[in-house]
Amino acid sequence: MSSMFALACRQSSVHVVQIVRARPCPSVFVRAIRAAPSRNPKSEIEQAVSGLRRASEQDPLVPGLLTRAWLRFFTGPSTGPDSAQADLDEAWEIAERGPMKLFLADIHLYRARLFFREAVYPWKEAKNRKGELVNNRTPKDDLDDAEFLIKTCGYHRRDQELADAKRVILRP
Repeated sequence: MSSMFALACRQSSVHVVQIVRARPCPSVFVRAIRAAPSRNPKSEIEQAVSGLRRASEQDPLVPGLLTRAWLRFFTGPSTGPDSAQADLDEAWEIAERGPMKLFLADIHLYRARLFFREAVYPWKEAKNRKGELVNNRTPKDDLDDAEFLIKTCGYHRRDQELADAKRVILRP
């Protein structure tokens, strides 16, 4: 851990940094935020992401962006600038350059779980797992890509989350 990252952790709430670094599934994230001693988890997460950005390390920034995307989706704009979609897009750019396949799997899950009810899916035009630009993508495509990465990488920590998402999103 770099000294800049350590400084970013000290400047943010320890509780929030633990949430960010654990990359929790959605239900764990929501429970943790509700139990947070902070009166303003949104402010603390903003500070954590800002601190991670100042640390200039990409690995810890991605889970910070994913955490903030969840919070923004439920408390602010889901699309547009400074939104959940913007955080997921930035996380994607970092993970794709990495390559950080486990983060890519997480991002696919986040996209599908957060936006499956939206009238217009924000990633209708996006790259598939082969890196090809595809039109008319749906949350199912993101789930399929997440499943492929989870199985290929042995990322079984996300098996239950994938199964839950498929059960809710793909129900007949």
